[in-house]
Amino acid sequence: MPVATRRPVPCRLPPLQLPDLAGRRIVITGATSGIGLESAIALAQARAALVLGVRDVAKGEAAADRIRERVPSARVAVEQIELGSLASVADFALRVGSSPVDVLISNAGLSTADASARTEDGFDLQIGVNYLGSFALVAGLWPALVAAQNPRVVTLGSLMAHRGRIDPDFGRPRKSTYRSYSDSKLGQVVLAMELRRRSRASGTGVEAVAAHPGWSQTAIFDTAGPPAVVETIGNFIGALQSPADGAQPVLLAATAPRPSMYYGPTRRFAAAGPAGPSALPKGARTAGAAERLWRLSTELTGVEFEP
Repeated sequence: MPVATRRPVPCRLPPLQLPDLAGRRIVITGATSGIGLESAIALAQARAALVLGVRDVAKGEAAADRIRERVPSARVAVEQIELGSLASVADFALRVGSSPVDVLISNAGLSTADASARTEDGFDLQIGVNYLGSFALVAGLWPALVAAQNPRVVTLGSLMAHRGRIDPDFGRPRKSTYRSYSDSKLGQVVLAMELRRRSRASGTGVEAVAAHPGWSQTAIFDTAGPPAVVETIGNFIGALQSPADGAQPVLLAATAPRPSMYYGPTRRFAAAGPAGPSALPKGARTAGAAERLWRLSTELTGVEFEP
């Protein structure tokens, strides 16, 4: 059942008060709908200049028009990127990285129930798009981030990250799409942790923060979300959030002056409520997970960089 035919979940949280972002250039992927679009609208309202990294340029232009309808003075550019293609990611980074990037929000992601689905480069579709494409994008934009003042990378985890593992088989095709999605989202959290550690050790000055939106009604419900009855129950008890409410942890991760490592909703077992610091998934606290993920990421993508 398409999200468009469902009853939209109402916003329950007051808008997050963001600092003035005038002069800040923010790149955000997956901003044509859902949490990405709501994040982009809020950032435009705070006067940031936006670059929307989108798979479908027509949908990206439509999203840019929606942002301008809400914020007539918004500065919005649209650039094509296919995160399931390392060549597309590299091309995007060359175009967009020609000027400093103050914040990169790696929001784009997908889910699938097809365990045989692969990216252009032959990776499991969910691992390839949700994690490996993000890793390659961070690497490609790293010089542009280092060139900015107080730069930041924000990666998107999920409640499902608690089910993920960074094991020696990370990135290989799984029979379970549930597992590959969980692994991909745990990878995003661990990536932020390792970026932060390496950047601080080297003194490059790039901050890295992860965030998860809790249980939010987005396009992922179309392909691998819960059954409609579960969604109805979640909405009734207040555990299901609107995309605007789900965007608040992302916005906090992108703008908090002294950010925590991980943000998410703080009520309903981290499924809903005001944004705040969130407990890291167990897999992110496993000894050796970050080093293993970094090694596998460079081996699988062929992309090497040193924060």
